[in-house]
Amino acid sequence: MTNSVTQIITHSFLLALAFGTQLLAPVVATRLTGVGFYKLGTSIVLTSLVLVLGVAYFMQPGLDNLSYVCFGILILSNIVTFAFHKDEKSWVMWSLYVIQICTFVLLVFHTYLATPSWIMFFFFSSLLLGISNFSMILGHYYLVVPKLSEEPLIYCLYIFWIVLFLKLMASLTVIFTTAAPFLQEGTQLGDGHTFNWLFISMRYLWGYGAPLILSFFTFKLCKLRSLQSATGVLYIVEFFVIVGELVSVYLMAKHGLAL
Repeated sequence: MTNSVTQIITHSFLLALAFGTQLLAPVVATRLTGVGFYKLGTSIVLTSLVLVLGVAYFMQPGLDNLSYVCFGILILSNIVTFAFHKDEKSWVMWSLYVIQICTFVLLVFHTYLATPSWIMFFFFSSLLLGISNFSMILGHYYLVVPKLSEEPLIYCLYIFWIVLFLKLMASLTVIFTTAAPFLQEGTQLGDGHTFNWLFISMRYLWGYGAPLILSFFTFKLCKLRSLQSATGVLYIVEFFVIVGELVSVYLMAKHGLAL
């Protein structure tokens, strides 16, 4: 019995969302937003981890002891930080954050050790999902803390552009090497010539082009201090990033194309 493409997509996407959101938690100091924003991000991490655990339980070869330990540490430590984190991050919370990131990295390497190409793909995907998700919920939080400066959101956009650029460069490298035969006329590789072009075009237009263009509109709106409008655009950015990453994970899971 082998894992279905749907199982692989769901597992990879949710794990990447959890890791990316966890990794970027310190980007904005909680003393600026209040602890509520941190708890919102932690809720996303916890929900994603529980769902990943449920999906992984039914996958082959199944969870081993190390995976159970990693999930246990991540879920328990996030419950602790959700319950006890204050506006000022104490050394205890910083220590738990380091433990969480190290555990995530261990889990990822353990999960994808047999296929190293998945490791690079996963980290790029998690960073893009993480920063787009983080920016979106930060933009929404301006409704809760109206006096919050626009600078943290602009800082997130800078990170978003850097991550998007790095991921795009890695993806283009694959397009001109591994993926090139999939785009040749008459090919029977992958889903066939027409569907290969369709999926790869969707990946680039929706997953890279649309978020990049919309992020510049978000930047302009932030500069104008029109933060509610910027938040609305960030919801659309998040939607396109999610769609692009789902298509990308599909291409990776089914055809080994890290786009």
